[in-house]
Amino acid sequence: MRTVKVRHFGIVVKDMEKSLRFYRDMLGLDIFSDNVEQGDFIDRILGLRKIEVRTIKMGVSKDATLVELLEFRSHKGEGTSRSQIYDIGPRHIAIEVEDVDSAYSSLVEKGISFLSTPETSPEGKAKVAFCQDPDGTPVELVQIIIR
Repeated sequence: MRTVKVRHFGIVVKDMEKSLRFYRDMLGLDIFSDNVEQGDFIDRILGLRKIEVRTIKMGVSKDATLVELLEFRSHKGEGTSRSQIYDIGPRHIAIEVEDVDSAYSSLVEKGISFLSTPETSPEGKAKVAFCQDPDGTPVELVQIIIR
């Protein structure tokens, strides 16, 4: 098998409008598709019955890896357990920003909580800060200093 591209990654959200305010309005991602998926195809590929899910794919360009937000209307999840950053499995997403300090200040003003203030990596190549989306998914904001 030869992998061609990492196409997108999915995040199941509780409230699409709250998540859009974070990912679109605060982080500045553009929406490339907004669909409600239902029917035999989605039922078969997910191995469930009577699925209805709203999916929004967004990012910085259509050619980049996209963020896919999924709000299941037919099946309600239990919510996050607010697991630790070191637990096994998918644990965070990283988004590159131009200026992590201004992103931090802007998001704090809008009520977004952070795990720390922006920190420069020991080798001086990046400046990083972790915040959380409305459902508690950790989001790493990264400013590349040296490429």
